[in-house]
Amino acid sequence: MEFRKMTACRAAEAVNNGETTACQLIKEILERCNVLNGKLNTFIKIAGPEALEQAAAVDKQVKSGQKLPLAGVPVAVKDDLCCRDLPTSFGSPAFKNFISPYGAAAVEKLTDAGAVVIGKTNLDDMGIGSTTTSSPAGPALNPWAPDRVAGSAGAAAVAAAQCLIFLESDSGGALRQGASHCGVIGLRPTMGRVSRYGLHTFASSFGQIGITASSTDDILAALEVISGFDARDASTALYREKSAEKNAAVEPEIIKIGYPTAIIALLAPDHRNLMERAREDIEASGFQLTDFKLDLLAEALRAYYIIAFAETSSNLSRFDGIRFGMADYAENLDELYYKSRRLTFGQEASRRSIFGTFILSQGNYDRYYRQALKIWTLVRREFTAVLDQCDLLLMPAVRTLPQLVTEQIDFCRLYEEDLFCAPVSLAGLPSLCLPVGEVDQLPVGLQLVGRPFSEEMLIGAASRIIPEIKFPPNVIC
Repeated sequence: MEFRKMTACRAAEAVNNGETTACQLIKEILERCNVLNGKLNTFIKIAGPEALEQAAAVDKQVKSGQKLPLAGVPVAVKDDLCCRDLPTSFGSPAFKNFISPYGAAAVEKLTDAGAVVIGKTNLDDMGIGSTTTSSPAGPALNPWAPDRVAGSAGAAAVAAAQCLIFLESDSGGALRQGASHCGVIGLRPTMGRVSRYGLHTFASSFGQIGITASSTDDILAALEVISGFDARDASTALYREKSAEKNAAVEPEIIKIGYPTAIIALLAPDHRNLMERAREDIEASGFQLTDFKLDLLAEALRAYYIIAFAETSSNLSRFDGIRFGMADYAENLDELYYKSRRLTFGQEASRRSIFGTFILSQGNYDRYYRQALKIWTLVRREFTAVLDQCDLLLMPAVRTLPQLVTEQIDFCRLYEEDLFCAPVSLAGLPSLCLPVGEVDQLPVGLQLVGRPFSEEMLIGAASRIIPEIKFPPNVIC
Protein backbone atom coordinates (compact mmCIF):
# COMPACT_ATOMS: atom_id res chain seq x y z
CA MET A 1 0.00 0.00 0.00
CA GLU A 2 1.10 3.61 -0.59
CA PHE A 3 1.71 4.94 2.90
CA ARG A 4 3.45 8.25 2.15
CA LYS A 5 0.26 10.23 2.75
CA MET A 6 -1.56 7.57 4.78
CA THR A 7 -2.85 8.54 8.23
CA ALA A 8 -2.35 6.35 11.28
CA CYS A 9 -6.09 5.77 11.55
CA ARG A 10 -6.27 4.59 7.94
CA ALA A 11 -3.25 2.32 8.42
CA ALA A 12 -4.81 0.69 11.50
CA GLU A 13 -8.07 0.22 9.60
CA ALA A 14 -6.21 -1.47 6.74
CA VAL A 15 -4.44 -3.87 9.10
CA ASN A 16 -7.59 -4.65 11.06
CA ASN A 17 -9.55 -5.30 7.83
CA GLY A 18 -6.90 -7.53 6.31
CA GLU A 19 -6.04 -5.15 3.44
CA THR A 20 -2.41 -5.41 4.53
CA THR A 21 -0.46 -6.82 7.44
CA ALA A 22 1.46 -5.07 10.17
CA CYS A 23 4.59 -6.88 9.02
CA GLN A 24 4.25 -5.60 5.46
CA LEU A 25 3.59 -2.03 6.61
CA ILE A 26 6.54 -2.06 9.01
CA LYS A 27 8.89 -3.58 6.42
CA GLU A 28 8.09 -0.77 3.99
CA ILE A 29 8.44 1.95 6.62
CA LEU A 30 11.76 0.52 7.85
CA GLU A 31 13.13 0.56 4.31
CA ARG A 32 12.14 4.21 4.02
CA CYS A 33 13.70 5.02 7.40
CA ASN A 34 17.00 3.45 6.42
CA VAL A 35 17.10 5.26 3.08
CA LEU A 36 16.22 8.69 4.47
CA ASN A 37 18.10 8.57 7.75
CA GLY A 38 21.39 9.20 5.96
CA LYS A 39 19.87 12.41 4.55
CA LEU A 40 17.94 13.66 7.57
CA ASN A 41 19.68 12.16 10.64
CA THR A 42 16.33 11.75 12.38
CA PHE A 43 16.95 8.38 14.07
CA ILE A 44 19.61 7.40 16.57
CA LYS A 45 18.36 3.81 16.54
CA ILE A 46 16.18 2.14 13.89
CA ALA A 47 14.61 -0.90 15.55
CA GLY A 48 14.54 -3.32 12.61
CA PRO A 49 14.31 -6.82 14.16
CA GLU A 50 12.53 -5.53 17.26
CA ALA A 51 9.88 -3.73 15.18
CA LEU A 52 9.26 -6.75 12.95
CA GLU A 53 8.83 -8.93 16.04
CA GLN A 54 6.25 -6.48 17.40
CA ALA A 55 4.49 -6.40 14.02
CA ALA A 56 4.28 -10.20 13.90
CA ALA A 57 2.66 -10.17 17.35
CA VAL A 58 0.13 -7.58 16.14
CA ASP A 59 -0.74 -9.71 13.09
CA LYS A 60 -1.26 -12.68 15.38
CA GLN A 61 -3.69 -10.68 17.53
CA VAL A 62 -5.58 -9.40 14.48
CA LYS A 63 -5.89 -12.94 13.05
CA SER A 64 -7.36 -14.07 16.36
CA GLY A 65 -10.19 -11.57 15.91
CA GLN A 66 -8.96 -8.64 17.99
CA LYS A 67 -9.53 -5.09 16.72
CA LEU A 68 -6.64 -2.92 17.86
CA PRO A 69 -7.11 0.87 17.68
CA LEU A 70 -3.55 1.42 16.37
CA ALA A 71 -2.90 -1.96 14.73
CA GLY A 72 0.45 -1.92 12.94
CA VAL A 73 0.89 1.86 13.15
CA PRO A 74 4.61 2.77 13.01
CA VAL A 75 5.52 4.99 15.95
CA ALA A 76 8.82 6.78 16.59
CA VAL A 77 9.85 7.69 20.13
CA LYS A 78 12.13 10.49 21.26
CA ASP A 79 15.23 9.11 22.93
CA ASP A 80 14.46 10.57 26.36
CA LEU A 81 11.57 8.10 26.73
CA CYS A 82 12.43 4.61 27.91
CA CYS A 83 11.57 1.70 25.63
CA ARG A 84 11.90 -1.85 26.81
CA ASP A 85 14.78 -3.70 25.08
CA LEU A 86 15.88 -0.62 23.10
CA PRO A 87 18.78 1.76 23.84
CA THR A 88 17.86 5.02 25.55
CA SER A 89 20.66 7.58 25.39
CA PHE A 90 18.92 10.69 26.81
CA GLY A 91 21.07 12.64 24.34
CA SER A 92 24.32 11.74 26.13
CA PRO A 93 27.25 9.60 24.95
CA ALA A 94 27.43 8.18 28.47
CA PHE A 95 24.17 6.29 27.93
CA LYS A 96 24.48 5.22 24.31
CA ASN A 97 24.56 1.54 25.36
CA PHE A 98 21.95 1.78 28.12
CA ILE A 99 19.09 -0.68 27.61
CA SER A 100 16.04 0.15 29.69
CA PRO A 101 14.49 -2.78 31.59
CA TYR A 102 11.08 -1.13 31.35
CA GLY A 103 9.09 1.07 29.01
CA ALA A 104 7.56 4.50 29.57
CA ALA A 105 3.87 4.32 30.41
CA ALA A 106 2.83 6.21 27.27
CA VAL A 107 4.98 3.99 25.04
CA GLU A 108 3.57 0.79 26.52
CA LYS A 109 -0.01 2.06 26.15
CA LEU A 110 0.63 2.66 22.45
CA THR A 111 2.14 -0.79 21.91
CA ASP A 112 -0.73 -2.41 23.84
CA ALA A 113 -3.04 -0.69 21.34
CA GLY A 114 -1.16 -2.31 18.44
CA ALA A 115 1.35 0.40 17.56
CA VAL A 116 4.88 -0.68 16.61
CA VAL A 117 7.94 1.25 17.82
CA ILE A 118 10.23 1.56 14.80
CA GLY A 119 13.02 3.55 16.43
CA LYS A 120 14.39 6.19 18.78
CA THR A 121 14.89 9.69 17.42
CA ASN A 122 17.64 12.26 17.69
CA LEU A 123 17.54 14.89 20.44
CA ASP A 124 19.53 17.67 22.07
CA ASP A 125 22.12 17.26 24.82
CA MET A 126 20.30 15.52 27.74
CA GLY A 127 17.05 16.43 25.98
CA ILE A 128 17.67 20.14 26.63
CA GLY A 129 16.84 22.39 23.69
CA SER A 130 14.56 22.76 20.69
CA THR A 131 16.95 22.59 17.72
CA THR A 132 18.91 19.28 18.06
CA THR A 133 22.07 21.31 17.31
CA SER A 134 23.57 20.19 20.64
CA SER A 135 22.97 16.50 19.91
CA PRO A 136 26.06 14.26 20.15
CA ALA A 137 24.84 12.69 16.87
CA GLY A 138 24.62 16.02 15.07
CA PRO A 139 21.44 17.94 14.18
CA ALA A 140 18.34 16.43 12.62
CA LEU A 141 17.73 18.07 9.24
CA ASN A 142 14.54 19.57 7.92
CA PRO A 143 12.95 17.54 5.09
CA TRP A 144 11.71 20.79 3.54
CA ALA A 145 15.23 22.23 3.42
CA PRO A 146 18.08 19.95 4.51
CA ASP A 147 20.36 22.96 4.95
CA ARG A 148 18.20 23.90 7.96
CA VAL A 149 17.53 22.16 11.26
CA ALA A 150 14.24 20.38 11.89
CA GLY A 151 13.86 21.52 15.50
CA SER A 152 12.33 18.15 16.32
CA ALA A 153 13.70 14.96 14.75
CA GLY A 154 10.33 13.27 15.19
CA ALA A 155 8.47 16.09 13.46
CA ALA A 156 10.88 15.67 10.55
CA ALA A 157 10.23 11.90 10.60
CA VAL A 158 6.47 12.46 10.42
CA ALA A 159 6.83 15.00 7.61
CA ALA A 160 9.10 12.60 5.69
CA ALA A 161 6.72 9.63 6.28
CA GLN A 162 9.32 7.75 8.29
CA CYS A 163 6.61 7.19 10.90
CA LEU A 164 2.92 8.03 11.29
CA ILE A 165 2.91 9.02 14.98
CA PHE A 166 5.71 10.47 17.06
CA LEU A 167 5.82 10.48 20.86
CA GLU A 168 8.04 13.20 22.28
CA SER A 169 8.69 15.43 25.24
CA ASP A 170 8.02 19.16 25.40
CA SER A 171 9.15 21.56 28.10
CA GLY A 172 9.66 25.02 26.65
CA GLY A 173 8.32 24.31 23.17
CA ALA A 174 10.50 21.77 21.33
CA LEU A 175 7.49 19.74 20.15
CA ARG A 176 5.50 22.74 18.98
CA GLN A 177 8.37 24.56 17.32
CA GLY A 178 9.45 21.37 15.55
CA ALA A 179 5.89 20.82 14.31
CA SER A 180 5.84 24.38 12.98
CA HIS A 181 9.20 24.03 11.22
CA CYS A 182 8.22 20.72 9.57
CA GLY A 183 4.60 21.49 8.66
CA VAL A 184 2.89 18.87 10.84
CA ILE A 185 0.60 18.88 13.90
CA GLY A 186 1.93 18.76 17.45
CA LEU A 187 -0.05 18.51 20.70
CA ARG A 188 1.29 19.31 24.13
CA PRO A 189 -1.42 18.03 26.53
CA THR A 190 -2.40 19.47 29.89
CA MET A 191 0.01 18.62 32.68
CA GLY A 192 -1.43 15.51 34.32
CA ARG A 193 -3.28 14.23 31.26
CA VAL A 194 -0.52 11.77 30.26
CA SER A 195 1.72 9.78 32.60
CA ARG A 196 5.36 10.81 32.58
CA TYR A 197 6.57 7.53 34.02
CA GLY A 198 9.66 6.55 32.04
CA LEU A 199 10.40 10.08 30.79
CA HIS A 200 13.72 11.74 31.56
CA THR A 201 13.06 15.44 32.00
CA PHE A 202 15.43 18.18 33.00
CA ALA A 203 12.60 20.41 34.34
CA SER A 204 9.98 18.40 36.21
CA SER A 205 7.50 21.27 36.46
CA PHE A 206 7.28 21.65 32.68
CA GLY A 207 8.32 18.41 30.99
CA GLN A 208 5.35 16.71 29.33
CA ILE A 209 4.78 13.93 26.80
CA GLY A 210 3.07 15.03 23.61
CA ILE A 211 2.09 13.72 20.19
CA THR A 212 3.08 14.71 16.65
CA ALA A 213 1.23 13.47 13.55
CA SER A 214 -0.01 14.67 10.16
CA SER A 215 -3.73 14.39 10.99
CA THR A 216 -5.94 15.67 13.79
CA ASP A 217 -7.70 12.27 13.82
CA ASP A 218 -4.35 10.61 14.51
CA ILE A 219 -3.60 13.04 17.33
CA LEU A 220 -7.01 12.30 18.87
CA ALA A 221 -6.63 8.52 18.51
CA ALA A 222 -3.18 8.50 20.12
CA LEU A 223 -4.28 10.87 22.90
CA GLU A 224 -7.22 8.60 23.70
CA VAL A 225 -4.82 5.69 24.13
CA ILE A 226 -2.13 7.33 26.27
CA SER A 227 -4.34 9.47 28.55
CA GLY A 228 -5.27 8.45 32.06
CA PHE A 229 -4.24 8.10 35.67
CA ASP A 230 -1.06 6.21 36.46
CA ALA A 231 -0.23 5.26 40.05
CA ARG A 232 3.47 5.42 39.13
CA ASP A 233 3.18 9.14 38.34
CA ALA A 234 1.60 11.13 41.16
CA SER A 235 1.08 14.13 38.86
CA THR A 236 -1.49 12.36 36.64
CA ALA A 237 -5.14 13.25 36.97
CA LEU A 238 -8.17 11.00 37.26
CA TYR A 239 -9.44 11.71 33.75
CA ARG A 240 -12.27 9.54 32.48
CA GLU A 241 -14.07 11.52 29.75
CA LYS A 242 -14.15 10.05 26.23
CA SER A 243 -12.36 12.15 23.63
CA ALA A 244 -14.57 11.21 20.68
CA GLU A 245 -17.73 12.28 22.49
CA LYS A 246 -16.34 15.72 23.36
CA ASN A 247 -14.83 16.24 19.92
CA ALA A 248 -18.21 15.74 18.27
CA ALA A 249 -19.63 18.72 20.24
CA VAL A 250 -17.25 21.32 18.76
CA GLU A 251 -19.20 23.88 16.71
CA PRO A 252 -17.38 26.95 15.31
CA GLU A 253 -20.33 29.32 15.85
CA ILE A 254 -20.22 28.92 19.63
CA ILE A 255 -16.43 29.06 20.07
CA LYS A 256 -14.70 32.36 20.77
CA ILE A 257 -11.00 32.49 19.91
CA GLY A 258 -8.72 35.18 21.32
CA TYR A 259 -6.37 36.91 18.89
CA PRO A 260 -3.33 38.77 20.33
CA THR A 261 -2.89 41.78 18.07
CA ALA A 262 -0.07 43.24 20.20
CA ILE A 263 1.84 39.93 20.17
CA ILE A 264 1.41 39.47 16.42
CA ALA A 265 2.96 42.91 15.97
CA LEU A 266 6.22 41.51 17.40
CA LEU A 267 6.66 39.19 14.41
CA ALA A 268 8.64 39.86 11.25
CA PRO A 269 6.47 41.15 8.37
CA ASP A 270 6.18 37.82 6.52
CA HIS A 271 5.18 35.92 9.67
CA ARG A 272 2.81 38.71 10.69
CA ASN A 273 1.07 38.67 7.29
CA LEU A 274 0.71 34.90 7.55
CA MET A 275 -0.97 35.19 10.96
CA GLU A 276 -3.30 37.89 9.65
CA ARG A 277 -4.34 35.66 6.75
CA ALA A 278 -4.89 32.82 9.22
CA ARG A 279 -7.15 35.10 11.23
CA GLU A 280 -9.24 35.84 8.15
CA ASP A 281 -9.51 32.13 7.29
CA ILE A 282 -10.53 31.24 10.84
CA GLU A 283 -13.24 33.90 10.87
CA ALA A 284 -14.43 32.63 7.49
CA SER A 285 -14.78 29.17 9.06
CA GLY A 286 -17.39 30.56 11.44
CA PHE A 287 -15.36 31.12 14.61
CA GLN A 288 -15.71 34.30 16.64
CA LEU A 289 -12.44 36.19 17.15
CA THR A 290 -11.72 38.77 19.80
CA ASP A 291 -8.57 40.62 20.80
CA PHE A 292 -6.67 39.79 24.00
CA LYS A 293 -3.46 40.91 25.72
CA LEU A 294 -0.77 39.10 27.68
CA ASP A 295 1.17 41.74 29.56
CA LEU A 296 3.55 39.29 31.21
CA LEU A 297 4.77 37.42 28.11
CA ALA A 298 8.41 38.59 28.37
CA GLU A 299 8.47 38.15 32.14
CA ALA A 300 7.00 34.65 31.73
CA LEU A 301 9.89 33.62 29.46
CA ARG A 302 12.47 34.84 32.00
CA ALA A 303 10.66 33.14 34.88
CA TYR A 304 10.44 29.89 32.91
CA TYR A 305 14.17 29.82 32.34
CA ILE A 306 15.09 30.66 35.92
CA ILE A 307 12.87 27.84 37.22
CA ALA A 308 14.03 25.47 34.48
CA PHE A 309 17.70 26.22 35.28
CA ALA A 310 17.10 25.55 38.95
CA GLU A 311 15.34 22.26 38.25
CA THR A 312 18.06 21.25 35.78
CA SER A 313 20.67 21.69 38.50
CA SER A 314 18.61 19.57 40.88
CA ASN A 315 17.60 16.85 38.40
CA LEU A 316 21.04 16.42 36.83
CA SER A 317 22.88 16.32 40.15
CA ARG A 318 22.38 12.54 40.32
CA PHE A 319 24.64 12.03 37.29
CA ASP A 320 27.81 12.04 39.35
CA GLY A 321 29.45 8.81 38.16
CA ILE A 322 28.52 7.10 41.43
CA ARG A 323 24.75 6.83 41.34
CA PHE A 324 24.20 7.46 37.62
CA GLY A 325 26.34 8.36 34.63
CA MET A 326 29.69 7.15 33.35
CA ALA A 327 32.54 7.17 35.87
CA ASP A 328 36.13 8.00 34.95
CA TYR A 329 39.30 7.26 36.87
CA ALA A 330 39.94 9.87 39.56
CA GLU A 331 42.18 10.27 42.57
CA ASN A 332 39.64 12.13 44.71
CA LEU A 333 35.92 12.87 44.87
CA ASP A 334 36.08 16.33 43.31
CA GLU A 335 38.04 14.96 40.36
CA LEU A 336 35.51 12.12 39.97
CA TYR A 337 32.63 14.58 39.80
CA TYR A 338 34.46 16.78 37.33
CA LYS A 339 35.49 14.00 34.96
CA SER A 340 32.18 12.10 35.18
CA ARG A 341 30.09 15.16 34.38
CA ARG A 342 32.28 16.02 31.41
CA LEU A 343 31.65 12.50 30.08
CA THR A 344 27.88 12.76 30.65
CA PHE A 345 26.99 16.38 29.86
CA GLY A 346 27.50 18.47 26.78
CA GLN A 347 27.83 22.24 26.77
CA GLU A 348 24.12 23.05 27.11
CA ALA A 349 23.47 20.64 30.00
CA SER A 350 26.57 21.96 31.78
CA ARG A 351 25.54 25.57 31.18
CA ARG A 352 22.04 25.12 32.61
CA SER A 353 23.28 23.06 35.54
CA ILE A 354 25.81 25.76 36.47
CA PHE A 355 23.27 28.57 36.05
CA GLY A 356 20.78 26.63 38.16
CA THR A 357 23.29 26.00 40.94
CA PHE A 358 24.08 29.73 41.00
CA ILE A 359 20.36 30.62 41.14
CA LEU A 360 19.76 28.25 44.07
CA SER A 361 22.82 29.40 46.01
CA GLN A 362 22.64 31.41 49.21
CA GLY A 363 21.78 35.01 48.51
CA ASN A 364 20.46 34.27 45.02
CA TYR A 365 17.55 32.00 45.91
CA ASP A 366 15.38 34.91 47.11
CA ARG A 367 16.74 37.30 44.48
CA TYR A 368 15.99 35.10 41.48
CA TYR A 369 14.19 31.82 42.17
CA ARG A 370 11.59 33.09 44.62
CA GLN A 371 10.78 36.03 42.37
CA ALA A 372 10.38 33.68 39.40
CA LEU A 373 7.89 31.62 41.41
CA LYS A 374 5.86 34.78 42.02
CA ILE A 375 5.87 35.54 38.29
CA TRP A 376 4.75 31.95 37.67
CA THR A 377 1.68 32.52 39.82
CA LEU A 378 0.89 35.81 38.07
CA VAL A 379 1.24 34.22 34.62
CA ARG A 380 -1.17 31.44 35.49
CA ARG A 381 -3.67 34.01 36.75
CA GLU A 382 -3.28 36.10 33.59
CA PHE A 383 -3.94 33.14 31.30
CA THR A 384 -6.89 32.09 33.47
CA ALA A 385 -8.39 35.58 33.25
CA VAL A 386 -8.02 35.65 29.46
CA LEU A 387 -9.54 32.18 29.09
CA ASP A 388 -12.50 33.27 31.19
CA GLN A 389 -13.33 35.56 28.24
CA CYS A 390 -12.36 33.18 25.40
CA ASP A 391 -12.67 29.46 24.74
CA LEU A 392 -9.34 29.23 22.93
CA LEU A 393 -6.34 31.45 22.27
CA LEU A 394 -4.51 31.82 18.99
CA MET A 395 -0.77 32.48 19.35
CA PRO A 396 2.32 32.24 17.18
CA ALA A 397 4.47 29.16 17.68
CA VAL A 398 7.79 30.47 16.38
CA ARG A 399 9.49 33.81 15.89
CA THR A 400 11.63 32.87 12.91
CA LEU A 401 12.27 30.18 10.34
CA PRO A 402 14.47 27.26 11.45
CA GLN A 403 18.13 28.14 11.62
CA LEU A 404 20.63 27.11 9.00
CA VAL A 405 22.75 24.12 9.99
CA THR A 406 25.91 26.18 9.51
CA GLU A 407 24.56 29.12 11.51
CA GLN A 408 26.04 29.73 14.96
CA ILE A 409 23.44 31.33 17.24
CA ASP A 410 24.16 32.73 20.69
CA PHE A 411 22.44 30.65 23.38
CA CYS A 412 20.57 33.67 24.77
CA ARG A 413 19.05 34.27 21.35
CA LEU A 414 18.05 30.62 21.17
CA TYR A 415 16.24 31.00 24.51
CA GLU A 416 14.33 33.97 23.08
CA GLU A 417 12.90 31.66 20.40
CA ASP A 418 10.72 30.15 23.17
CA LEU A 419 8.89 33.46 23.72
CA PHE A 420 5.51 32.16 22.54
CA CYS A 421 5.74 28.54 23.75
CA ALA A 422 7.42 28.68 27.17
CA PRO A 423 4.74 30.93 28.77
CA VAL A 424 2.08 28.38 27.79
CA SER A 425 4.16 25.67 29.48
CA LEU A 426 4.48 27.91 32.55
CA ALA A 427 0.68 28.21 32.66
CA GLY A 428 0.29 24.41 32.40
CA LEU A 429 -2.18 24.67 29.52
CA PRO A 430 -2.72 22.38 26.52
CA SER A 431 -1.46 23.66 23.19
CA LEU A 432 -1.84 22.42 19.63
CA CYS A 433 0.50 23.58 16.86
CA LEU A 434 -0.89 23.35 13.34
CA PRO A 435 0.48 24.53 9.98
CA VAL A 436 -1.10 27.63 8.48
CA GLY A 437 1.09 28.51 5.52
CA GLU A 438 4.60 29.06 4.24
CA VAL A 439 7.26 31.73 4.38
CA ASP A 440 10.04 31.44 1.79
CA GLN A 441 8.62 28.01 0.85
CA LEU A 442 9.06 26.73 4.42
CA PRO A 443 6.08 25.80 6.63
CA VAL A 444 5.04 27.94 9.58
CA GLY A 445 2.55 26.99 12.28
CA LEU A 446 0.46 28.64 14.97
CA GLN A 447 -0.67 27.54 18.42
CA LEU A 448 -4.19 27.03 19.67
CA VAL A 449 -4.19 27.20 23.47
CA GLY A 450 -7.08 26.06 25.65
CA ARG A 451 -8.20 25.61 29.22
CA PRO A 452 -6.89 22.63 31.20
CA PHE A 453 -8.12 19.30 29.77
CA SER A 454 -9.68 20.97 26.72
CA GLU A 455 -7.59 18.96 24.23
CA GLU A 456 -10.67 17.68 22.42
CA MET A 457 -11.87 21.23 21.78
CA LEU A 458 -8.40 22.16 20.49
CA ILE A 459 -8.33 19.17 18.15
CA GLY A 460 -11.90 19.68 17.03
CA ALA A 461 -11.31 23.36 16.28
CA ALA A 462 -8.07 22.58 14.45
CA SER A 463 -9.80 20.02 12.26
CA ARG A 464 -12.13 22.74 11.01
CA ILE A 465 -9.52 25.39 10.24
CA ILE A 466 -6.39 23.46 9.23
CA PRO A 467 -5.52 23.56 5.55
CA GLU A 468 -4.63 20.36 3.75
CA ILE A 469 -1.32 19.07 5.09
CA LYS A 470 1.48 19.50 2.58
CA PHE A 471 4.44 17.15 2.49
CA PRO A 472 8.03 18.03 1.58
CA PRO A 473 9.04 17.89 -2.07
CA ASN A 474 9.57 14.44 -3.54
CA VAL A 475 13.13 15.35 -4.45
CA ILE A 476 13.93 15.16 -0.74
CA CYS A 477 11.61 12.45 0.51
